[in-house]
Amino acid sequence: MNLTPGRYSVTFTLTGFGAVKREGVELPANFTAPINVELQVGELQETITVSGHSPMVDTQNTSVRNVIPKAILDSVPTNKTLGAWAALTPGMVVPATAMDVGGSKGEQSLRLAIHGGHGGEQRVLVDGMNTSGGGSDFGYIPNPASAQEVSLELGAGTAEAMLGGVLINFIPKDGGNRYEGFLSGSFANGSMQGSNLSDEVRARGLTELSVNRVHDIWDYNGTLGGPIVKDSLWFFTAHRRWGNSTQVAGIFHNATQDGWVFTPDHDRPGYSDFLQRSESIRLTWQASTRNKIRLFFDYQNHCDCHRGLDTGSAGNGTPTAPEAAHYRKYFPNNVPQASWSFPATNRLLVEAGASARIFIWTNMPEPGVTENTISITESSNNFLYHAAPNYGEHLSTQANQRFAVSYITGSHAFKTGLFMLQEWRRQTDDPNLGVTYQFRNGRPTQLTQYVVPTKEWDRISPDLGLYAQDQWTMKRLTLNLGLRFDYLRGYVPAQHLPEGPFVPARDYAAIDCVPCWKDLSPRLSAAYDLFGSGKTAVKVSVARFVGQQSATGIPSLNNPVQTTVKSATRSWNDPNNDFIPQEGELGPLSNSNFGRNTVATRYSPDVLLGFGNRDYNWQTGVSVQHELFAGVATTLSYFHTAWYNFRVTDNLLITPADYDPYCLTLPVDSRLPDGGGNQLCGLYNITPTKFSSSSNLVVPDSNFGRQTEKYNGVDLTVSARLRRGATLGGGLSSGRTATANCSVIDSPSGVGSGTNPNQPLAFCAVTPPFQPRVKLNGVYPLPWDMQISGLFQSNPGIPITASYVATNAQVQPSLGRALSGGASTVTITNIFQPQTMFEHRINQLDMRLTKNVKVGRARVQGQLDVYNVLNASAILGINTRYGPAWLTPTEILGARLVKVGAQLTF
Repeated sequence: MNLTPGRYSVTFTLTGFGAVKREGVELPANFTAPINVELQVGELQETITVSGHSPMVDTQNTSVRNVIPKAILDSVPTNKTLGAWAALTPGMVVPATAMDVGGSKGEQSLRLAIHGGHGGEQRVLVDGMNTSGGGSDFGYIPNPASAQEVSLELGAGTAEAMLGGVLINFIPKDGGNRYEGFLSGSFANGSMQGSNLSDEVRARGLTELSVNRVHDIWDYNGTLGGPIVKDSLWFFTAHRRWGNSTQVAGIFHNATQDGWVFTPDHDRPGYSDFLQRSESIRLTWQASTRNKIRLFFDYQNHCDCHRGLDTGSAGNGTPTAPEAAHYRKYFPNNVPQASWSFPATNRLLVEAGASARIFIWTNMPEPGVTENTISITESSNNFLYHAAPNYGEHLSTQANQRFAVSYITGSHAFKTGLFMLQEWRRQTDDPNLGVTYQFRNGRPTQLTQYVVPTKEWDRISPDLGLYAQDQWTMKRLTLNLGLRFDYLRGYVPAQHLPEGPFVPARDYAAIDCVPCWKDLSPRLSAAYDLFGSGKTAVKVSVARFVGQQSATGIPSLNNPVQTTVKSATRSWNDPNNDFIPQEGELGPLSNSNFGRNTVATRYSPDVLLGFGNRDYNWQTGVSVQHELFAGVATTLSYFHTAWYNFRVTDNLLITPADYDPYCLTLPVDSRLPDGGGNQLCGLYNITPTKFSSSSNLVVPDSNFGRQTEKYNGVDLTVSARLRRGATLGGGLSSGRTATANCSVIDSPSGVGSGTNPNQPLAFCAVTPPFQPRVKLNGVYPLPWDMQISGLFQSNPGIPITASYVATNAQVQPSLGRALSGGASTVTITNIFQPQTMFEHRINQLDMRLTKNVKVGRARVQGQLDVYNVLNASAILGINTRYGPAWLTPTEILGARLVKVGAQLTF
C-alpha cells in the first residue's frame, strides 16, 4: 500500500485467534515500521486493543533522512524558510550571509548542500514531484502549514532520485471526514529588536549606521480541511500572507532623481522588502475501492520589491540606490498537480502523476524610473544610482511526469518506473535605451552600449530517468538493489531578434544536443538487523549520482544570443556639461566585434555528447542506528563523496610557455600569517605577444590530468519522542572537502581551468580542517499547559581571504618587464593559503514560550519568540581586499529580536 505519513491503527486477524488492534503507530515518509504482536487463541470477534511506542529504527531502508513532523514545525522557533530546514538538519550547509534572525532576511535564494554535495543539486518536491527550476532559485515556496510533514532526503538515495543532493519533500495534508482548521499569525517590528554591536566589532569599524535594522516582519496563515462527500471526496485548503522589510544601512533615496548627480535624501532611507502570497487547494477523491485521485493547485504571487538593494541589482554586491534596484515580481508562479494510485491487488500497486511549474519573474523599474532613465555608476565609490543596469522578463517553466509499478511479496518489494521533465526558459535583460553611464565625481567618463533588444530561448527536453529497484529481505538482512538510466537533451531553438539602436535584425539557427548525455547509475545498499530485535541496524550504501544540469547551464552557454559580444565601452568627454553623449565626444568601441557572434568559447564533443561524460559523483555511507530506549534513537554515520568529470577551459592559442613567472614581496602586517613580509611566488603573467589571444575550448579535465574533490565526514544524531510530548532532535556533524586543481593547462599556475595565473601555484590543493557543526532542537512541556522550545546552532566561522592589488612598480623588478596589455595593476586572488584562517564561530540560540488555552474543541496558543537570545554579533561577511579596510565586517548576525504570535486549532 501507499500510505501517507501520519498516525495509524493496525488490526491483526487470523482464523482461530482473537484480533489484536495496535494503536498510535507513527509512520513517517519512506519508513518501514515493523509492528509485532502476539495473537491469542480465541474468537475472531474478540478484539484486544494495545498501545506502545512507535518503532524508531528502520531496519530495511538505508536512505538518510531528516523527517520533520508538522508538530515540530509548529512548535520550534523557525521562520519556515529554506534556511529553517538547514537549521533543523545537522550537517546541512548554507552561506553564512544567509543566517537569519527571526525571518529578518525574508525568503532567500539558497543553495543547500550536505556531505560534500553541491548546492545546485537541491530539489523542492511536493508529494514527490519536482517544483524547482535550476536547482535552487527563489520562486515557488510550499506553505508549511499545509504539510503533514517535511521529509529531507540527505543521502543514500534510491534509484528514484536523479541527484544526490538535498531533496526537500513536502507531504501535503489530505482532508478527512471531520472539518478541521488552523490559523496562525506572528509579528515583529524595529522596536522589538535590540543592538548587538560589541566592543570587538566596533573596534573593527562597525557603527549603528552601518548595520541593517528590522522594520517589520509578519506571517499570517490559515488552513481548513474536511469532507465534500463523506468517505469519498475531501478537500484541504491553505492561505498565507507573509513578508518583511529591513532598513538597509547607509542607503537613501535620491533627492535629485530628475538630475544626473546623486543627492541622498536622509529623510527617506532605503528598505529591502518582500511581499508574498500563497493560495492552495488539494482535493482527494476515492473514486472507487482501489482508485484514488489527488488534485493540487497552488497560486503564488511574490514581490521582491527592492531586489538587490543590499546585494546590488547586478547581483555583485555593488552599493545601490533604491531607484536603481529591481522591482521584481514573481508572477505567475503556479504549481498544478495530479496524481493517481491504484492497488490492483494486495501485491501490485500502480502510481502515476503529473506536475507543472508555471513561473515568470520580471525585473521592473522602481517608482520614479521611466524607460528613458539611464543607469549610472559613480566609479569613485562604485555606487549605482538613477536606474538599474537592465530590465526584463525571465520565464522558467517546467512540466514533469512520473509513473511507477510496485510488486510486493513477503521478501521482495520491487519497483520500476520513470521520471520525465521538460524545461522552457526565456530571458530578456535590456538596459534602458541600450546604454549605461559611468561617472567619476559627478562627471561623465565612459558609457557602455549594449546589443538590444535581446531574447534568449533555451530548452531541456527530455530529462528522462528510468529505474528499477528491489528491496530483498532475507531474515535480518535487507538488500536494496537499484539501477537508474538517465538521458538529458538540451537544445537551443531557432531565434529571431529585431533590429536595435546599434545592431541590425539577427537570425540564429537551432542548435541541438547541448548537451546530449546518457548515464547508468547503480544504487546498492544493505541493512542488517544486528540483534533481530528491530532496535539496532547496521547500514552500508554505495551509489552513483549525476550532476545538476538545467536550461540555464550548457544550453544557455552555447546559445548564440549569449556568445555574441553583447557590450562594449566608449570613453566619454562631456565638454559642454550637458550629459548627452555626442559622437564627437566619444572614443572608439573597446571591442571591434561588438554585436557579432564570435563564439569565443566552444565545447568539445567529449563534453557535450556520449555515455558517462556528464559530471557525476560516488557517495558511500556506513551507519549504525540504535534505539537506546523507548522513543529515543541515535545514529552514527560516516559519509564519503567524490566528484568526477570536471570541465576545464583550454585556450588553444596559448601554452604554458607563454607565461613569465614572478614573485611579490608582501607587506609587513601583524594581521597576515607570520606577520607578512614574505615573498609570494608561483605567480605568472602572460607574455605581451599573446595578451589578447583567445580561442577557448571546454574539454574534460582528464585531457590534462585529474581534478579532485573529495568529502569525508561523520555525523552523530539523536531523535527522541519523550513523555508528555517532549522532543529532542539534532546532533553534530564534522566533515571537510579537499580539492586539488593542479593540472597544468594554459597557465603554469595549474589552478582550476588554468585561466587564472594570479593565484599562486602552491594554492592549487586545499585541505581545510575538520570543523564541527552542532544543531539541536527541542520541545519541553511546562505546568499550566505551557511549553518551551528552542533551536541552537553552532557553525564554523567564515574563512578569511585576502586579495591584493599589486602595482607595476611592485611586479616589474621580479617579472623583468611591465605587465602585459598596458595594465598598471594586477589583482592577486589570495596571498595566503586558503582555508587556514577563520573568523570566530557563529552561534545562535532561539527560544519560544507558548501557552495553550482550550475553548471547547478549539485550542488557542499564544507565542513569545526570542531570536538570537544571547545577542551574539558573529561576523557573517568581511572586506576581503587587503588594505586598511581589510577584515572590516560587512555583515554581522542580526541583533536579538522579539516576535509575538498566536495559533488557533479547531
